[in-house]
Amino acid sequence: MLLEKKPLKKFEAPELEDQAVLFFEALHQAADSGIKEIDPVYGGVTLGITLPPLGEGDRGIVYPLRSHSLALPEAQGALCLKVAKQQPVCRERLLEEAMTTEFFLSEQVYVPRIYHLDPLGRFCIKEFVEGESITSLYLRFNELSVKSQQLILEGLENFLNRLLELFKKRPDCKVSVSPNNIYVLSEGGRFKDPAQFVLIDPGTTLKKNYEGYTFNKYWNEVLPDRIRKYQRTGYLQWLVPQEVTQSERDEAKEFEIFHDLKPAEIFLLLKTAKTIEFEPEEIILREGAIGENFYLILEGEVEVRRGHYSKPGSWHMRIGRGSVLGEMAFLLHVPRSMTVVAATPCKLIEIDQDLFNELLESNLTAPYKLIKNISVILAERLFQLTLKHEKLLEAHDPDASGETAHG
Repeated sequence: MLLEKKPLKKFEAPELEDQAVLFFEALHQAADSGIKEIDPVYGGVTLGITLPPLGEGDRGIVYPLRSHSLALPEAQGALCLKVAKQQPVCRERLLEEAMTTEFFLSEQVYVPRIYHLDPLGRFCIKEFVEGESITSLYLRFNELSVKSQQLILEGLENFLNRLLELFKKRPDCKVSVSPNNIYVLSEGGRFKDPAQFVLIDPGTTLKKNYEGYTFNKYWNEVLPDRIRKYQRTGYLQWLVPQEVTQSERDEAKEFEIFHDLKPAEIFLLLKTAKTIEFEPEEIILREGAIGENFYLILEGEVEVRRGHYSKPGSWHMRIGRGSVLGEMAFLLHVPRSMTVVAATPCKLIEIDQDLFNELLESNLTAPYKLIKNISVILAERLFQLTLKHEKLLEAHDPDASGETAHG
């Protein structure tokens, strides 16, 4: 018996993903052109957005909002716009944020107020709160006065313990306690006494397990680990990551790996990517290392080498623009089979495994199309190696029948 398909919820409508892609493309094109202000219409609302964004998380991007076409008399002071990313789960989480915001405010936990929430979860207009993230404070902690250090440590411990209590009271209101999600308010460059903390993004994160969580674990283990990840992925909010530009996306869409992918799907995949530049002889991939990311060559050439040490040119294998690096280790989670170094100055697009896996978990078609294309590329390589092997056998034994199965 065939199971009936569940009807799509409003926020799951496929056209919403296309709308989000077009919206973000317009913002990226403006940023690439050096435009600082843009007034797009999204969900029937004209939004006066200032670039660059204030910050970016796994589910959404936050921008300064200078104007809007809605009648919101209660929205006084500075405002910001939170826009859900393309996946349906991002819109679902944003819709849930109204519930968590109301809960935390009722429990006297400071979170930014929501003045308008798009009924399909595409965006919301929120109170803009100025402060300094725990990430920033952690990195400059040794520069603070002893009194400021004490205020931060005592206040953060109390704030974290309060949140953990509330998570037990309302498990459906669990949120991220990452150091980029907790801010400290200050006046005239000084912290209040006691320090006042703000939960910047109260979006739900039900998969989090806070069992056995303590402040010591948070400060000594969680924060250093999370900040290392922020530095690796470009999520530090006061840094501008080297995102793949519009012109680079236009170049990359001609690559074999993006065969049969729509422009919107390529944009979605490369939204999780960044560009990295290498000078000659810099190591890109190291033999034996576990593969976390894979790369597309945008400019220049790289050289493939084997063994713990091999001299430049010893393998005489160079590959260039449009080629893929590290895809097998990326897919199979196995050690790298070769070392790859830059043969010339080159620019690569890096696809991050964690962010790519999030796209897979969202059941979008784009990452599966990419995996299919990678499989075709690997199969073609295997076929060419088989042909070379047959020629070597024929040269060694001219009487060989040559009967080899390629399928």
